Amino acid sequence: MTDKQRVLFIGSKQLGLQIVQEMYSLSPDTLAGILTIDDSSDTRSVLDDIKSFSAEKDLPLYIASDRHESENIIRSIGPDLCLVVGWYWLISQETLSSVPGGFIGIHNSLLPKYRGGSPLVWAMINGETDVGFSLFTLGEEMDAGDIWAQESVTVEPDDTIADVMGKLEVKSLEAIRKTYLSILEGSAKAKRQDHNKATWCKQRFPEDGVIDWKMSSLDVHNFIRAQSTPYPGAFTCADGVQVKIWLTALCEGSDEGLPGQLVRKGEEEIFVICGDNQLLKLKEVELGGEKGDAARILQSKHKRFTEG
Repeated sequence: MTDKQRVLFIGSKQLGLQIVQEMYSLSPDTLAGILTIDDSSDTRSVLDDIKSFSAEKDLPLYIASDRHESENIIRSIGPDLCLVVGWYWLISQETLSSVPGGFIGIHNSLLPKYRGGSPLVWAMINGETDVGFSLFTLGEEMDAGDIWAQESVTVEPDDTIADVMGKLEVKSLEAIRKTYLSILEGSAKAKRQDHNKATWCKQRFPEDGVIDWKMSSLDVHNFIRAQSTPYPGAFTCADGVQVKIWLTALCEGSDEGLPGQLVRKGEEEIFVICGDNQLLKLKEVELGGEKGDAARILQSKHKRFTEG
């Protein structure tokens, strides 16, 4: 492609905003506009910032209300290439085929592993110590397109998903800086995925966050930190009331008791017994809309967590 081509950015959220800003910085004359959604009800929304950026740079801004409208907008613009980050809807094969240079997107996994929904959440739940992202071409088969760039980061023992997302954002922006112009110029070469090594994961929903205290302390810790802020959070119940567990820490020590039973040590430390009898330290929880230090939020009347 030449520098006269027209590129449409499609996306939302903080990473999407950062990437479209980088695209503009690298090649302002090729950016044909921004297609986004009204996600203002989502705590992760940066819609106002996207509006401000488009106005500042005099870029056309399109806000689609549903998948059908979004595809009509794409076809009406007639871009030569689309770059997709933080998009909510699948794009039909008809629309994919209508753009000469195709659609390039970011998937938060080291493809071909973890194709599908919520890949980073699943990877952290599964205890992966190396995760990453792939810059790849969207096609008819989900997450199976050729890869333009791929980078990995290390998941440290107490990293939350927000920590890991921050690392991936840095790497994603670096990848755009390294590859975007070469993709526009036609000199970049994408690599085919090894489909024999593909694994798949399903989209997760808030109700999937219920904690099974019969799991090992490590598995519970991974489950909680994989769904912490900015996600809806893992949760349990105490005396019939939902408790969200936002932050935990692995620790040495075990105690005889039932999974989910609370153990208090001193005035400031609260632990919970997991299925392997190992203790998991509770650091930040939320009960009755109040979020804070576990020792302050959980009262002495709370003896044991249950699933529901």
